[in-house]
Amino acid sequence: MTASNGRDQRREPRHDVEIRVDWSTGRMFVSDQTTNVSESGVFVRSETGLKPDSDVEMVLWLPGRPPIRATGRVVWSQDARAMPTGVMPGGGLRFTEMHSADRAMLREYLGELAAGTTPVRGH
Repeated sequence: MTASNGRDQRREPRHDVEIRVDWSTGRMFVSDQTTNVSESGVFVRSETGLKPDSDVEMVLWLPGRPPIRATGRVVWSQDARAMPTGVMPGGGLRFTEMHSADRAMLREYLGELAAGTTPVRGH
């Protein structure tokens, strides 16, 4: 989904990847997959409802690296039960907190994705 004016408002490039992401809202713990990632956030493909404006603790399992921990906010979501067939359920999460070492690891991974020197699938 995009903003109401219909323009894509992302600042950083997104990279199509399939990596495991474990996330928790405090009431539930879920392991799902990302379909894309950028320096500012991820799309999580999930059948489990991601409630807009909720805070989420997450662990990203980038290939060949230690796990990255981050806090994010659900910016938008697509509920599997309410979406037409063929629309991927899940939600867009914006990173709100991340340790500087984890952010550096994410930047390095994104640079490798841009250069085509790292796998787009992990765990």
